[in-house]
Amino acid sequence: MAREWAEKWYESPNAQNENNKKNIPKNTTQVPTLIENDLTLKRADSPWVIDSDVVIQSDVTLTIEAGCEVFIGRKKYITVNGSILAKGKPENPVHLRAYSNSDADMWAGIFFLQGSTPSVFQYVEFENSYYGARLVHSTGTWISCTFRKVREVCSGYKSKLVFNNCLIDYRNHPQTGNINVLKFHKSSAQVEDCTLYCPDSDYKLDAIDADFLVDGVFRGNRIFGGICPGADAIDIGHGSRNIVIENNIITDFVDKGISIGEGANAVITNNFIARCAMGVGVKDSAHAKITRTTFHGNDYAIKCYEKTPGEGGGYADIDSCIIASSKKTPFEIDKNSSISFTNTLCDQQLLPGKENLQGTPEFEDIEKDRFNCIKITQANSPTNSCHLLGASITSSSKLISGKLHA
Repeated sequence: MAREWAEKWYESPNAQNENNKKNIPKNTTQVPTLIENDLTLKRADSPWVIDSDVVIQSDVTLTIEAGCEVFIGRKKYITVNGSILAKGKPENPVHLRAYSNSDADMWAGIFFLQGSTPSVFQYVEFENSYYGARLVHSTGTWISCTFRKVREVCSGYKSKLVFNNCLIDYRNHPQTGNINVLKFHKSSAQVEDCTLYCPDSDYKLDAIDADFLVDGVFRGNRIFGGICPGADAIDIGHGSRNIVIENNIITDFVDKGISIGEGANAVITNNFIARCAMGVGVKDSAHAKITRTTFHGNDYAIKCYEKTPGEGGGYADIDSCIIASSKKTPFEIDKNSSISFTNTLCDQQLLPGKENLQGTPEFEDIEKDRFNCIKITQANSPTNSCHLLGASITSSSKLISGKLHA
């Protein structure tokens, strides 16, 4: 499998390895093509340039100082058998960019192949590349990084990956096709406090896609969808386990806000999920425990079903949630599936189960995606508080017209 991933890497952006130097900036310092000893790219020598493929050997660290600009040539890649430490600062980020913003100048990306030590990117701006990173048997951390015009941000096979406080921006993205922004396979992953804007185009984009994930935490993210059919915010499948999905805002996905399938198990708590075809879809012998989550304006808040014949249905336990303004129906199950509801409010019907409520929730500001419940109005009864019902998220980011300011 590792070889397959490596071969796929080399097939794609590097199929034509011509040396295109037409847009190399002037007065630059060259990065060696083979880095055999620890090397620091100093800001004083910036801008640096990579116009041939670069290899960092095992047990070797490439350090990039804050404020460095590194221009990378067309379809050129960096292979990391050792590690990279790129530690920018808020006022002096590291820039890894193509020679220009043209599609023709896109660089290939960074390939971590059995990296001997962890790599860390902090306050790094990735611009105009086919891939941000591909990892095989490696460890990488991205903190406060920005990805713009990066076709696929990260894919990891049997790797350990952490993304914290990153911005992934696909608005006005020119590419076409189908990708997974963050793809994890037989890995462990942690994605927290990140913001992701999907494109308003036919560019099919699953924000997070994980199969055989052994540990996963997806917490405090803001994921905004586009118009492409079939796109999911978070797609967990193929027996993934120890998955926690909490404190996220997910809006405007044409398919599912959260998809749990193929025998996977996940705990989903304290999320806002709005304006998706399915808030949460559970299928093919998967199980989801959903608590303190608010669903608003979805076609279906929860749907459990058998997608692949013979694989079994989906199973969901819903507790202390709010389901409001469903466009079709609050929930749907097929004959192979089941949903249990406890202590859950729905505005359209009294849900089956114990201690459920029917009433109308009032929210802080729907137009600005502030879905904290203020009060509940029920027929022939006094107004009730929303205590311990639905999600409660205090955002430090400014929400305007359903989108976070970058």
